[in-house]
Amino acid sequence: MLELKTDFGKILLLVVIFAMQIMQLSCQEFQTENENFYFVQITDTHIGKGTNLEITKSLIRQINKLPMEIKFVIHTGDIVNDGLIDTNTALNALSAFIELEVPIYFIPGNHDIYEAQFEQQKKIYNKYFGDLVFVNEFAEIVFIGIYSDPLAYGFKADGYEPFVELKLALKETKEKPVILFHHIPTVGFFYNNEMHPGWNSENRNKWQDLLNSYNLVAVIAGHFHGSEQHWLGEIPIFVAASATNRFGRQPSFRIYEFKNGKLNFRTQYEE
Repeated sequence: MLELKTDFGKILLLVVIFAMQIMQLSCQEFQTENENFYFVQITDTHIGKGTNLEITKSLIRQINKLPMEIKFVIHTGDIVNDGLIDTNTALNALSAFIELEVPIYFIPGNHDIYEAQFEQQKKIYNKYFGDLVFVNEFAEIVFIGIYSDPLAYGFKADGYEPFVELKLALKETKEKPVILFHHIPTVGFFYNNEMHPGWNSENRNKWQDLLNSYNLVAVIAGHFHGSEQHWLGEIPIFVAASATNRFGRQPSFRIYEFKNGKLNFRTQYEE
């Protein structure tokens, strides 16, 4: 794992991070005449455990070498493994992404912001990774990313209301097609040869009703460390496998293509 032991090293990395943030801000509204485009999802990097930092860097190098034009990368949470406990944790994680040649947007996961340390870890996340909700537009498609863990786990986050934030973001879409990103899918999770429940029914139904009242192309998530596809009423849920080798799985990322009003994907594994 990268150790940033000197003030010079920290300052240098912060300069690079600042440059990344400026690049992101300059891309808040994408312009193109071509409605067919590609973007990449990477999820569950769990940096801070084992060789996950090195694996993530390897996947970033692969993304940079892709032959198609990738417009941006979305990280759908669990950036780190043990919570954003301090500045060094955030800087070590960001060191994996500084060589990425396209803008990247992040969503926190349950391993990034813990319920018991919500306020402290939210502040670190906001400083280094961005807001808990983002809204960007590309080729007349609206991309919304939202931190949904309080709904998934049924806890109250002081000063943050996911449903309120989501309603505000969706209201601004004005019937445009929407692709929504979050970390924990609403559906049940199958592992250890048994099914585990997903969100509680009240939050799941409220989420489903809200999203189905807008023009959703797809919901994209992570968390499961496996590739799955489900339905949220009339909306497909695409769940990507992780960037780690946990559970003996091969690290991967996913390339999405928006074409003719529909979303396709290809899974790419670490070389």
